[in-house]
Amino acid sequence: MKLIFRFTIIILIAISFLAGCEKDEVPNVKVDKDLILELDSKVVSVVTIDSHDYFLDSYLWRDFMPISPPNGKPLISINWLIRADSSSIPDNIELKLQYVIYGDSVWIADYENETHQTPEYKQEKVSRNGPKWGPNVYVDVIAKITETKTNRDYYLKRDKVFIIRTD
Repeated sequence: MKLIFRFTIIILIAISFLAGCEKDEVPNVKVDKDLILELDSKVVSVVTIDSHDYFLDSYLWRDFMPISPPNGKPLISINWLIRADSSSIPDNIELKLQYVIYGDSVWIADYENETHQTPEYKQEKVSRNGPKWGPNVYVDVIAKITETKTNRDYYLKRDKVFIIRTD
């Protein structure tokens, strides 16, 4: 009887573990129409700060290389804040937070603490471990920008960004 009980417990633990491994849950994804409406009320495609225009560019992909899991790796996003006149972005302007919208779902992501060499008129930030949306779908990307001298937030939007698949 003890042997059957132990065997049953081991099987239940194994099933629980395997079921947990199958989930593609991302903790920072919300289904929230109200949040999307609130963000849409704040966004612009070009923001003017200290008489200079800035816009957002984004690139999103999921990796399906042979070393990836069968259903691919989670979403990766790169955002670039770009100063329209190609002069350098001052230190008091920072990309702070990203929102990626797919239907009624929003992935809210902090940017990673990694830097890449970019021209002085671009600020680049990366977010990793997103949801497994797509590939080959369109999303909207919103970046929260903070001007630290005044502590004012701005929201820039890039519409219809295509999530690509890398193989």
